Amino acid sequence: METIIEMKDLSLMRQGKFLLKNLNWTVKRGEVWAILGLNGAGKSTLLRLIMADTWKTSGSLEVLGQTFGQGDIPSLRQKIGVVSSFLAERFPSQLLSEQIVLTGRYKSSILYKSYDQAELKEAKSLLTALGSQDLIGRKYLSLSQGERQSLLIARSLMDQPEILIFDEATSGLDLFAREKLLGQIEKISQLDDAPSIIYVTHHAQEISQTMSHLLLLRDGEIVAQGEKSQIFKKEILSQFYGQGVDIIPLGQERYFVKAEVPPC
Repeated sequence: METIIEMKDLSLMRQGKFLLKNLNWTVKRGEVWAILGLNGAGKSTLLRLIMADTWKTSGSLEVLGQTFGQGDIPSLRQKIGVVSSFLAERFPSQLLSEQIVLTGRYKSSILYKSYDQAELKEAKSLLTALGSQDLIGRKYLSLSQGERQSLLIARSLMDQPEILIFDEATSGLDLFAREKLLGQIEKISQLDDAPSIIYVTHHAQEISQTMSHLLLLRDGEIVAQGEKSQIFKKEILSQFYGQGVDIIPLGQERYFVKAEVPPC
């Protein structure tokens, strides 16, 4: 399969401190990766590197065939979609749901260009494909946080990205909205010309059966990576967390990880 992200000995330093250190990571087209790490592990910094929002200190990084330092960064960014809770507050409250989705075509939070009914129909079709047709015709002001996340997902697909990043996308969602979001990721993975997906979280129970690969990030370093079935194991996760853990099956290749209780 085609390589879409390749990091070799990649490091990032700020004020004499490593934020990311000696990362070697390869993502193939069509793979669905989960990145698991506690707060401060460097997950968001890693994503900012992929999206060319910050610059490496050493090593090499290639995304979608472009080597950083040599390629066209603006055109690269057009090929990467992002779903993140921080985006939810950026949109005008009076826009309709389908108009919010349409802003994804312009990588903007407003509709600064005229659009036709065919484009609006495309936005509605995306909402329908993701099971969110009930949002069509509703103002952004009226939507719950979970409904707004559904819009952001459809919006991120409007420009047919090759990579789709979910950055702590369940932050602030209740358990029902979280499960709907995870179900939408499964639907996206089954679309024709589906993007490669990177799902970032610090909650192990969100790693669903759709996610084929897992990367464990701690203190800016990769502890383990590979196929999820080979990484999601008690001994590896205990090493990752720095203490013993129990893995509790939740069904459908979902697991809850809890700290082992030491004997009294």
